[in-house]
Amino acid sequence: MQFNKSIIATTLLSIFALSGCNSGGSDSTSTSPVVQTKTITVIDGALENAQICVDLNDNNQCDKSDKVLPQLTNQAGKIEVSLDDAKHALIAQIIAGTTKDSDEITPVSHSYSMITDAGKAVITPFTTLANVDPQALSNIAGDLGIDQQVLLGDLSTSPKARILARSMTPLMTDDIKNIAQQKAKFKAVINKIEEAENNDTLSQLENSRIVINKDGKAAIQPLVKNIADVLVGKTWSIASLNDYEYCDNGVASVNFKDTKNLEFTDDEGINSATYSIDKDNNFVATADGDVDTQKILYVSSNLIISAMNVANEPNDLIIWSTKDLNTQQSQPITTNQFIGKTWYMLMDNSDNSAIEPKIVGFKFNSNGSLTATEPSESNEYFEAGSWSVTNGVLTTTITDENETYTYINTIIEQSSDYMVIKETNTDNSEASYAVLFNDKARPLNILKQWETVTGKEISSDASTTTQTLTARIILGKNTKIDTVFIGANNNPDKELTDDISITNNSINYSNIQNLNGTYAAYGWNNQEAQQYPFMGYTTPVTIKNGVIQGVIDFSRSKGEMITD
Repeated sequence: MQFNKSIIATTLLSIFALSGCNSGGSDSTSTSPVVQTKTITVIDGALENAQICVDLNDNNQCDKSDKVLPQLTNQAGKIEVSLDDAKHALIAQIIAGTTKDSDEITPVSHSYSMITDAGKAVITPFTTLANVDPQALSNIAGDLGIDQQVLLGDLSTSPKARILARSMTPLMTDDIKNIAQQKAKFKAVINKIEEAENNDTLSQLENSRIVINKDGKAAIQPLVKNIADVLVGKTWSIASLNDYEYCDNGVASVNFKDTKNLEFTDDEGINSATYSIDKDNNFVATADGDVDTQKILYVSSNLIISAMNVANEPNDLIIWSTKDLNTQQSQPITTNQFIGKTWYMLMDNSDNSAIEPKIVGFKFNSNGSLTATEPSESNEYFEAGSWSVTNGVLTTTITDENETYTYINTIIEQSSDYMVIKETNTDNSEASYAVLFNDKARPLNILKQWETVTGKEISSDASTTTQTLTARIILGKNTKIDTVFIGANNNPDKELTDDISITNNSINYSNIQNLNGTYAAYGWNNQEAQQYPFMGYTTPVTIKNGVIQGVIDFSRSKGEMITD
């Protein structure tokens, strides 16, 4: 029978109060046997919050017949698996916006999977290639002049292997076999490594990865492992991506004089302040009477994107550039940077205080037309207008709801990955800022992190499959639960998930709204609900970046039945 969970709120609250008292507890007195385990390490850099799938049917993919472990890798990329599970190939699922790479400050921007054969202790791009195409791995070992067993180890003894590994993962996907299609690009990376070795500059790549541009050429991309490294000693020009906030506040600059002191300059003059960095949460906080906290969502040597993280203030996206955002001089560009390519624009053209960042992908067609898509909402393309590059300046004409607008685009900052642009409407000279990325994964990752800061939800990319996660349930001897939901502590009315069914002492669920903290898992038994109006259990559950940590332990939870 159906029953109203809002009515059981009072009952469950009383259960919360009694759960720690001498009210009987679990009747189970049995001791679980000690399970022998093996330590597995997931490496690009060390990958934290990766999920491990045991490939029980040996088909090199994680599907419904396989076993997904409830725990995630720790900060060192390590996880304990049972010796029985280690008898099978293990798949590491790297989750965009959730998994953290020790080589970078912000979470990884795209999802991919890696595999290692049964009995092995590490999961890396090289163990993945060994599983899919052993000959290709042998060729890489020969090209690098490295013993193959070094590539299949923890990579700690080989700088060349570490540089190549971190350069391989941006080319990998959730389809493990796809790695075999990237051999030509891996070869381009290897050539760049060999070039650095021959020039005695290999050490300069230790904090970089090598990326393959859209033109197929290899380029060096510096990695940022410490926010202070890119802030101190630099002056950053900052502005809001939100049109309304930019018009209200304009462009300011921040000079980070040392690790504690900065100077902030805007239309009102120069102000000195102190600041601090919370490296665990990527916060930069300043204090000059009022506290201004920025959550860093994207960081590179010359571009930072953050979100205002202050109560009762707009959570607008802020761009930080080492170039002057007020400049009227566009960096020169060429037609070849655009023709036939798609650039993804991170923007917020709201004309009021509502903060609504979005992504629009613009394909620059060879006939001078523009087609567009909004990957955070739909993959359907639509005609958007036209484009041209004249004397090194990009002009775009956008048609929106039967209105046509022409923009002169000042390229303020550019790299192989992005362009910072200032769009000026030729009709009214109004300007706004945006960032173009050559890969939609980066701006989608920024929006996902922004959702965490704001609690708002932007529709997910229609082409992205929802990541299914697993959590294990422990029940007491007399505990009867077949359905759970996650809710706010002391408030079962505030559900944070839909009802989730228990199968084989586990639940499958999707990333839970990027939650972080301790919440409550509420459970009941639907069969008993046919006989009794209400039956409820509750237990605390810890969630990190939307992923349930450890097990959901109902073994000490006392259920209470309430009859009409």
